[in-house]
Amino acid sequence: GGSRARSRARRCRCLSSLPAVGPRSRKPKKKNPNKEDKRPRTAFTAEQLQRLKAEFQTNRYLTEQRRQSLAQELGLNESQIKIWFQNKRAKIKKATGSKNSLAVHLMAQGLYNHSTTAKDGKSDSE
Repeated sequence: GGSRARSRARRCRCLSSLPAVGPRSRKPKKKNPNKEDKRPRTAFTAEQLQRLKAEFQTNRYLTEQRRQSLAQELGLNESQIKIWFQNKRAKIKKATGSKNSLAVHLMAQGLYNHSTTAKDGKSDSE
């Protein structure tokens, strides 16, 4: 039986061996970034902020399509919008000092209890 496990391991290529494509790739970190290299802070216009806040009230998480259309509407790039949403969520989380609201919501529905769920999908009680 050991040879089968080895061949499976050979077939399964790690994702990091694939070339990085698309928006999820990260730039390698520079050792000591100069102030000139750093992108200047985005100064959002009042209109842009109003639009972002309104969108955030509707939904705290953006779909890729929504982010793309917002970027076009507001004349910003997708990263700026993505980071704005991340920062806004972080700010609220910090202000409320509460646990992850999604986790709390799921716990309330009994869908988020890692301690009683085994790896094979069967719970401890089975």
